[in-house]
Amino acid sequence: MKIIYLLLDAISYEHSWLSNENYMPNLKNITENGINFHNHYSVTHNTRGNLAAMLYGASSSITGVMGRKQSFRDSGLKSLQKELNENNFISAYVGTQPLTHGEKHGDKLDFDECLYLSPSMSDFYIPAENFNNILKTKLTQLKDNSLTFFHYTDCHEPYETPENILSKKEYPLLHKYHYRLSNILFRIPRKIYRNYFSLKNLKKKFKVYNEFKYISKLCLNPYGSIKTPERYSWFYEKVWEDKNYYNEYKKMMFVTLTYLDKHVGKIINEIKDYHSDNTLIFISSDHGNNGIISPEIKKKNGLLSKNSTHIPLSVISFDEKLKKKIIHNNKNITNYTSHVNFYKSILHLINPKKYNYENETIFSKNAINEFVISEINDTRFDFGECVIRKRDKEIHLKVNKSDNINSLKLIQKKDLINDVPDQDYQIYCDFKKNYNLNFFN
Repeated sequence: MKIIYLLLDAISYEHSWLSNENYMPNLKNITENGINFHNHYSVTHNTRGNLAAMLYGASSSITGVMGRKQSFRDSGLKSLQKELNENNFISAYVGTQPLTHGEKHGDKLDFDECLYLSPSMSDFYIPAENFNNILKTKLTQLKDNSLTFFHYTDCHEPYETPENILSKKEYPLLHKYHYRLSNILFRIPRKIYRNYFSLKNLKKKFKVYNEFKYISKLCLNPYGSIKTPERYSWFYEKVWEDKNYYNEYKKMMFVTLTYLDKHVGKIINEIKDYHSDNTLIFISSDHGNNGIISPEIKKKNGLLSKNSTHIPLSVISFDEKLKKKIIHNNKNITNYTSHVNFYKSILHLINPKKYNYENETIFSKNAINEFVISEINDTRFDFGECVIRKRDKEIHLKVNKSDNINSLKLIQKKDLINDVPDQDYQIYCDFKKNYNLNFFN
C-alpha cells in the first residue's frame, strides 16, 4: 500500500472544501467519494506540535513538542516511522518549510527521506505550482509500502501566491494604504534595498542557494514580494481596527485558497494517473488559520479557539478494492477525531494482526474519542492552555505561561488562572489521568 498525506498548512475547517465549496471547489469534487471528517481537530496551533502528535500518537504534553523550542526526540516515544520500518515500510517528508527547529543538524527524524526545499516559508516561499514540479518527480519514484508527506505552505500568511495581486480594483482600500506617501518615500525603497542590495541578505541568499539546491528555481521572491502589503509596518494594525480593511484581507486569503485548490487538484490527478492502485490519500491541514485572528481575540480566547484547531480531513482512494475495504458507507463522519488518531490508524491499516487498534482507528464505525485535546504553553504567549472537546462539552483551562511541558501534564486546580467549575475540572482530571496512563504505564 502507498499512503500519501497532502498536508495543507494553516487551513481552518470553516474556510475549507468541507465547509464551503466556493473556497476550494476542486477538492470539494475530488473528496465527495471519500471519507470526510467534519469534527477533526489539531492538538495545538503550530506545525511541529501537530506533526509530533501524528508521528507519536499523543498530545503535546506527552510528546513534549509545543513548538520550535523542543525536540521530537525528547518524548522517548517510538515514532510511527520506526514502526513502519519494522514492517518493511519506508517513510518520507517533502516540504516547503523545515522541521529543523529544536533538532540536531542532519537529523531526519526517523524518515527514510527528509527533503526540506526551503529554510523558511516566510523568507523563501515556494508557490504550489513550483512545489508540484518537485512532487511530480517524487511521484515517479514512489514505492509500494510507503508513507509520504507532501507539505504545502501557500495558505500561511503573508498571502503572496502568484495570483495574489494587489490591484486597485479588487482591493481599493489596501491598495491605497499600501501606496501611501510614507511607504512610497521610505518603506518601499527600504524593502527594495534589503531584498536586492543589502550585503547581509545577499550573503544569506548565497548561503541558502548553496544549501538548498532547488530553491533558486522554486522561490519567486526571496525575502518576499515588494508588492505584498503584509510585509510593511502598520498593515495588520489597520486590518484589525477597520472592518472594511479586514474584509479585503480575507479576500486575499480566499484567493490563496483557490490558488492552492487548483494546484493540489493537479497533483491529485497525477497520483490518479500513475498511482491509482492500492494508494490511499489523506488531505488535511496541520492547524487552522491563525493569521486572520486579531491579537485582541487571541488574548481573550487563547490560541486554541475553534478557528485555530478545527480543521478539515478527507481520505480518498481511486482503487475500488481499497475504497470498499476502507471507505465505508458513512462518508461524512461527525465523530470527534484528532491528529493523534493518525498513528494507530496507519499501523492498524498496514498490519491489523500486530496492531489491533480496531476501535481506535478513524476508519472504524465504532471509534469515538472520549474527548479531543489541544494544548499549548510557551513563554512567547500570554498564558498556557488546554482545551478538551466533544460534541456537547468544551472545557478550557488556562495556566501561567511557561516552556516547561510538565505544566500541562495534569493541571492542578491551584494553578488555574481562569474560572473552571469544579464539575468541569473533575471531568478534565478523570480524562487526563486516564489519557496519561496510556503512555506512562
